[in-house]
Amino acid sequence: MALCLPPTINWFNSLQFLLIGSLVIFVICHVFYKKLRLYRWRWITGILLFLFIGICGYEITTVAGQRLEENHFSKLRQEFLLVNISSEPKVSGDIVRFETKAQQSIQGSKSIPSVGNLLIALKVQRKQAYRYGDLLLIPAKFNEVEPPFNPYEFDFRDYLSHKAIYHQTFINEHQIKVLKHDQGNFIIASAIRLRQKLVERFNKFIAAKDAAAVASTLILGYRADLSKEVLSAYSATGTMHVLSVSGMHVGIVFFVLTFLLKSMDRTRKFRLMKAVLILVLIWAYSCVTGFSSAVCRAALMLSFVIIGKAINKSQNTYNLVAVSAVILLIYNPFFLVDVGFQLSYLAVLGLVYLYPKIYHAFYIKNYVFDKIWSYSALSIAAQLATFPLSLYYFHQFPLNFLFSNLFIVLPVTLIMYGGLLFVLLPFDWISQPLGWLLQKLISFTNSGLHYLENLPFSVAKGIWVSSWEYLLIYLFIFVCIYFFALKKKPFLITGLLLILVFVLNSSLKIVFRQKENKVIFYSLRKKSAIGFIEGRQAFFLTNLSEDDKTYLFSVQPFIDAELIKNTHQLSTGETFSKGNFLCDSNFIQFRNWKMVIWNKRFDFRVYKKKLAVHAVLLSDNPGVNLASLVEFIQFQLLLIDGTNSDYKISRWVKQAKDLHLNYYVLKKNPAYIVALP
Repeated sequence: MALCLPPTINWFNSLQFLLIGSLVIFVICHVFYKKLRLYRWRWITGILLFLFIGICGYEITTVAGQRLEENHFSKLRQEFLLVNISSEPKVSGDIVRFETKAQQSIQGSKSIPSVGNLLIALKVQRKQAYRYGDLLLIPAKFNEVEPPFNPYEFDFRDYLSHKAIYHQTFINEHQIKVLKHDQGNFIIASAIRLRQKLVERFNKFIAAKDAAAVASTLILGYRADLSKEVLSAYSATGTMHVLSVSGMHVGIVFFVLTFLLKSMDRTRKFRLMKAVLILVLIWAYSCVTGFSSAVCRAALMLSFVIIGKAINKSQNTYNLVAVSAVILLIYNPFFLVDVGFQLSYLAVLGLVYLYPKIYHAFYIKNYVFDKIWSYSALSIAAQLATFPLSLYYFHQFPLNFLFSNLFIVLPVTLIMYGGLLFVLLPFDWISQPLGWLLQKLISFTNSGLHYLENLPFSVAKGIWVSSWEYLLIYLFIFVCIYFFALKKKPFLITGLLLILVFVLNSSLKIVFRQKENKVIFYSLRKKSAIGFIEGRQAFFLTNLSEDDKTYLFSVQPFIDAELIKNTHQLSTGETFSKGNFLCDSNFIQFRNWKMVIWNKRFDFRVYKKKLAVHAVLLSDNPGVNLASLVEFIQFQLLLIDGTNSDYKISRWVKQAKDLHLNYYVLKKNPAYIVALP
């Protein structure tokens, strides 16, 4: 039986021919450059080169994604999958989550080599440890990762696709079998084991749980134990970069190693040995901290610097930045859409280009104040380079970032040096006092950041900018830089026009949303939420509390993005009236639009007079039959939410089809929005 390849595969093969063709033509043009007088049409070779580089990037990304491979596990028929745990398992209550790589697809007595990544959520009952490198036999039951179903909800599918993960499964522990241990990369497995031992040492010698978690995060990049309160304090004060192992951390490791190995600078031979030793130890540290994109960038750039110094060669910083980015993208093309990668390189470019200009804008004679200004200039340069992208991803801006960064610079430096000594000198008689000192320093830092977080106007939250808006902000920053560098009036005029465009766009958004009236039925699992939006005021009928994870994840983003200022949260069955909104038990009227929520309490109700509403929502597993429902309620739309069981939803869907009713199932489908005049 012939295998029909999907069109994407044929397109991929066509690109391969185009890649080879463009390379051959480019080489021919280069060889016969003078003979063909191509210097008259230099743009031809430029286009060929960019075409070749672009197709190379696409090919590398496609190969890394593996989804187009013929032996991707999702394209094969199988009963079981043989998978290898490829990430450090994360435990949350009785659920263990980890990423796996497919090895074999098993159908009966046959097994076929397969590829692809699968995210597993495992419900555990017994205390069996699952480790990186374990080989598992699991049932071949998986689903594609679901898209976001509610407006402005975090796109988990898109996030996983950047890791080349397109499928996930939720299984119980009794459904899997651990066949072998230690089947992963030996270096990564050793690094994970070492990090786990070091985390245990931090927990042993640092009594305060939050302090131990911060120490593990700061020095080892292990963030699993961080509390929400600590994360919120660092995020709201603009010091989150401290908890992300990056250039600063790798730089401190480099300075410590350079100091410890200073005696090896006497001869050229020893200098080379020192360079090799520092390189090995820096990459070992990067491996232990998890090989994040920011760490890889810092380690790679430092490697070039170390090698250059060892062989007495000078480097250009911009070239180092560009080369390191290219190498990392060849290694993992998905780094390009990684938030850490983007912010890390923007911060570096900001520090390299903007910091000298900001620092030299003022001359300060006093040594102490000069150091304070120097670090302030660093913070301002990094924020200028990254804040538009931070707004786009995180929707908040720390207004007191300058004070926060000045506050943490000394304690964090001491914590880093003390933490590295703690790691490098594994003796209890040293670990005991160091652990006590680290606890005091971290507790002091956390307390200070909590205080700064709680100050009035410390952070601006709920800021939503579109992709073109943050690009507009970057364009404004570039225009300002050129204006201050060249002092030319056209740049000033352009900057003012960009501000005008941004302000007009923001104002129009507020005006249009002020006139919007709509009802949104959220798509939630086992929960229910309905939003009645009237301009910048909203009424939410839900069984969720405002601090519930589901509410914060699925409902709150809509409130922030739609610039809603006044919200009223109600429970089903509550009586409430304000303006154009009326809720009387399960009957709701919003402007001229009416609906009824039919739940278990309505199962045995009978109405003498037929009710006329626009919509009926079936919720909380009522025992109603739709044939009976239509006898005493006249409606235009039937909605079925996620609080109902699957078998009842299937039964109602069948009944709705037989009765030719207009229906919509909210479970595992996008939210339903009713636009009102």
